[in-house]
Amino acid sequence: MACLILAAMLSSWAGAAWAGDGLVTVTFAAPLDSGAARAAALVAPAIRDAFTAADGFRVIDLEALLDEVDAPPAAARLTEARRQKDKADLALSMVDLLVAADAYAAALVGFEQGAAGITDIAEVVDAYDKQAITFTLSGESSSAKAAWERALALDPGFRVAADVAPRVKRAFDDVARAWKRPPMGQLTVYATSGAAEVWVDGVLRGAAPLTLDVPAGRHLVRVYREGYRAWGGAVDVKKGAEATVQSSLKPTTGFARLDELVGRLARNPDAPANAVELARFVKSDRMMLVLVQADGPVAALRGLLIDGVSGRVLGRGQKSISVDDEFFARDATSFLRQRFVLESRPDDGGGGGAAAAAVGSLDGEGGARSRLPGDIERVETPGLVIAGWVVTGLAALPIGAGIGLGITTMNQQEAFRSRAQTDADVSEIKSAWLFTAVGADAGYVVGAAMVTAGAVMLVNGYAEQAALQDVIEPGT
Repeated sequence: MACLILAAMLSSWAGAAWAGDGLVTVTFAAPLDSGAARAAALVAPAIRDAFTAADGFRVIDLEALLDEVDAPPAAARLTEARRQKDKADLALSMVDLLVAADAYAAALVGFEQGAAGITDIAEVVDAYDKQAITFTLSGESSSAKAAWERALALDPGFRVAADVAPRVKRAFDDVARAWKRPPMGQLTVYATSGAAEVWVDGVLRGAAPLTLDVPAGRHLVRVYREGYRAWGGAVDVKKGAEATVQSSLKPTTGFARLDELVGRLARNPDAPANAVELARFVKSDRMMLVLVQADGPVAALRGLLIDGVSGRVLGRGQKSISVDDEFFARDATSFLRQRFVLESRPDDGGGGGAAAAAVGSLDGEGGARSRLPGDIERVETPGLVIAGWVVTGLAALPIGAGIGLGITTMNQQEAFRSRAQTDADVSEIKSAWLFTAVGADAGYVVGAAMVTAGAVMLVNGYAEQAALQDVIEPGT
């Protein structure tokens, strides 16, 4: 029994070591007709938000997945921008103003070049603020004013920290007073792909084509459509004028194949082969697919949660929402969260419905245990295989003990037979003989049970490993 408990603990440890940050999840919104393209562009970020905010799921970048790269090109530029900002922050803390000014300038250029990957403007606003502080301390008031104006154009609610130097606070207050009613302009964004997500200054503002009223100044625009490479850039909007952005979105290398497989599944969602083929292509633990169909201003959403290993559909759900409703994104996120995230969450303590039961059967005793390796490139040895070999090996202990007791039993039996029944110690020899015989039998039974349990673990473990291998390298 102790050996079985040890093996179970080892299996649990192996699974936990493999857990990573949750189930690798791909999300995708597919328009079923041209009229549904705008609705799909608005649903896509709602799906990502619903799963990104949930425990137990790790949503991966679809652009990087389809281009088969570690990260989109914008990510490298943002990494360098953050490195420069860290360098500038350190220089400013040491009052090395020349180094700080140069590093902040380099960081801000990097943020503009990496605008295609920006969905949170806070670090850019902070860089402009610190640049303005650097200029203020250097006596360059006009440059400081320009930097703070750019920060306020990105985030009109921005304010400097309360503990800054008094002269820095006075300089900012002068700029902020002029921005109580900021000069306004218009920004119009188009995308060559048609409908696409439009992010302005780190905030999702709608779907292209889109026209917005924005404060005059420089803004960071990101245009993205699932299956395409994101476009990004800095745009200057002048007071009372309109700035136009013509974003050119190019499809990723794997988009045509993804579109083909999604189309097959949309035409026949009940065909297991279609789901299996799609699951193999995306190489993930889960795929959340939402098929979007337009009926006038109403978008009909049909969701499918697909297991990435078996291709089984773990959950289904439908909802109709008006695209023109100002709460469209909120309602879509709420529907996806309630129907697919909460009911199928891998760490659900119970009662999650059929989807949760299916997840539980695939993921062991709860927990966000990814069934794919973290880098989605190689198959690690499943915990059941490790535990199976351990249990099988430990079975030698009770079997060996049984053999040893069996030999002792034979010697005691011979001694019992060689003694006269009237000898005083005959009853003691008989009791010892019976005791060791029971111990030998128990050793054989426990050993056989452990061998059987180990064999079952090995069969299931190697079946799991084969299923994973088939996902990572189909046909091998």
